[in-house]
Amino acid sequence: MKTKGILLVLLAPICGLMLWPAQSKAKLITIEIEAVVDSIWDEGNYLEGRIRPGDIITGWYTYDSSTPDSSPSDMVQGNYWYYDSPAGLSLTVDGFTFETDPEDVEFRIAIRNDITPWGGDIYAIGSSNNLYVANDILVESITWQLYDPVGNALTSDSLPTMPPVLDDWESNLLRISGCRTFGISAHVTSAIPEPTTILLLGLATIFLRNRK
Repeated sequence: MKTKGILLVLLAPICGLMLWPAQSKAKLITIEIEAVVDSIWDEGNYLEGRIRPGDIITGWYTYDSSTPDSSPSDMVQGNYWYYDSPAGLSLTVDGFTFETDPEDVEFRIAIRNDITPWGGDIYAIGSSNNLYVANDILVESITWQLYDPVGNALTSDSLPTMPPVLDDWESNLLRISGCRTFGISAHVTSAIPEPTTILLLGLATIFLRNRK
């Protein structure tokens, strides 16, 4: 009886996830990323010389994949805005953490499929309201943009549930900028769903199949 009780305790959370309604509106996705610093501008030594080219940036960004497009037009397509936590991002390098202010979120994901008049695809994320870092440095913006001039990387401007495939993009630029104080340029080398996201997506898929 004791063993049965333990099994019920362990299985309860999993069963709860599998019974998660398919029509549930909240579909939080967290993508873990890793990047390499390419260059840094910091003439005022605000970052104390601790960040150098070649250093590794690690972090994540979170969004709700059910968020509607705020500008569903042909010219300005795929704008997904977030103003509440847990949406946002966080990046760490050499003891510094650059992240969205959870109390004042202004985070966007932009998806451009075969944009006109130039053509090509764009996948971009950006955080405008961010926490201060050491020495009361204002982090003005954190952005990551991928660009495919051929236009083969995307098939629509819908918000994806999976991270972009990095090899599909020609341009890959991650930037962290202070307010006239410093600038960090990098490129992302890895973008994968964090383990909980993988589990939830897998269980949701199983649940949908069982309902059919």
